[in-house]
Amino acid sequence: MTRPRPFACLAFLALLLAGTASSCRPEDSTIRFRVACVEWGDPNAPAAQVRVTLEEQRLENGVLNGFYTEVDQAVTGTDGVVELETVRSNVLSIRLRVDREGCFEELVPFNPEDLSSGETLNHQEVVVMPQTRVDASLSNTLPECTNSDMIYRWIPRDVEGAASEVRWSCGTDWVAVEGGGTDQSTCFITGDTWLLHHRYWACAGLDSTAIDSVWCPAGEVVSLNL
Repeated sequence: MTRPRPFACLAFLALLLAGTASSCRPEDSTIRFRVACVEWGDPNAPAAQVRVTLEEQRLENGVLNGFYTEVDQAVTGTDGVVELETVRSNVLSIRLRVDREGCFEELVPFNPEDLSSGETLNHQEVVVMPQTRVDASLSNTLPECTNSDMIYRWIPRDVEGAASEVRWSCGTDWVAVEGGGTDQSTCFITGDTWLLHHRYWACAGLDSTAIDSVWCPAGEVVSLNL
């Protein structure tokens, strides 16, 4: 009878041990993000000084935490990029909170089941949009129209080459202001854009239109008294 060669037995044992060690190695459950922030007005330009926060809802002791908890945070440099991470275990919902002074806050939600674990990065681009607050007061004080409504509307102007349409929180439908009345509102618009306002009166034989626009600098407050 031919005896097994010692070298062959040792080689087989080494392969068996290596396979066992590999199968016992715990799976990497880390979820890693690479977030690239870009400027709204020029999507090819990286956005610096942006705070990016990774938040999650987690099941703890069988109970869902109803609030999002911060688990990681970083601020972009000149390249506009940060990397964040968390652990998949018991995570039910994940989101990115992106904010910079003078800009709209952005929330980007994720389903954890759609995210990769381990060394594979989950890539996400976020557009950082500047913001301007508009405090507006519109009065219908024409002597000829004391008993008639004035109507007005806002028309935000889009920017060619920007990442999206201009954001405007107050709507663009016609709004009526009764004779002698005043309508006041606080609205938010994408910064560094033009906001057009259109007013119209039709009373006592008067047919009048007033159209003008105002520049809305990013991060500032614009006061309009019309």
